[in-house]
Amino acid sequence: MSNTERDKILLRVKKMMTLANDAAATEGERDNALRMAHATLAKYNLSMAEAEAAGTIKEEQRIKGEMEITEHPWMRTVAMSVAKLFFCHMFRIKGRNYNAKYCFIGKISNAETAMSMTAYVIESINREARRKAKEMTGNPSGTYWRSFCKGAAYKIHLRCDEIRAAATPAAATGTSLVLASLYQQEHKANQLFIVNNLGISLRTTKSRQRSATADAFAAGSEYGSGISLNNQLGNNKSVARKRLT
Repeated sequence: MSNTERDKILLRVKKMMTLANDAAATEGERDNALRMAHATLAKYNLSMAEAEAAGTIKEEQRIKGEMEITEHPWMRTVAMSVAKLFFCHMFRIKGRNYNAKYCFIGKISNAETAMSMTAYVIESINREARRKAKEMTGNPSGTYWRSFCKGAAYKIHLRCDEIRAAATPAAATGTSLVLASLYQQEHKANQLFIVNNLGISLRTTKSRQRSATADAFAAGSEYGSGISLNNQLGNNKSVARKRLT
């Protein structure tokens, strides 16, 4: 599959999600937008895998995409969940103060999609959390804002896991079985890319999360249930600077 065809696939995902990015859309419609995006990209990855196995095309380039971000722990939850959904591995490089670099490892189409969606979701949660916090407490930041963001990020995490589980059930057959295998293949390929191309050893650290207030967490979770996960490709420069290597 050529770069032109790949770009067409990504454009289809963008149009699909932009169409669903409507304030009048229901929770079901918004959730369906993410499922459609996942299904489209999954189908693309399956067709790519078949073509690569047949030797009709050269394997799509695997990259490290980078987002530089002023980070809070809940943002990491969003980034890792979205990355995993779209066949990528995400890790974080801590900078000074609250600065961090999110690195997305995967085929270029997968990494571009995951980074763009991550930026959009983070921006959406942050904007709504500040609006709600100011409405409830008069302060657009503070404990209410942080708790709302944690609730929304946790809900996004659950939704991404549910979509993956539905697409690759335990008793998978046919396409689901192939997709489950593809997820495993991509995971192994991403890990190999890290070892061979980056020369680093990753370690797992536990995020230090502050306690959350129940009402704000619940409000955030409700927002996370209906957030329009519309992949605004190339339209989230305010959240983070992105770089592909």
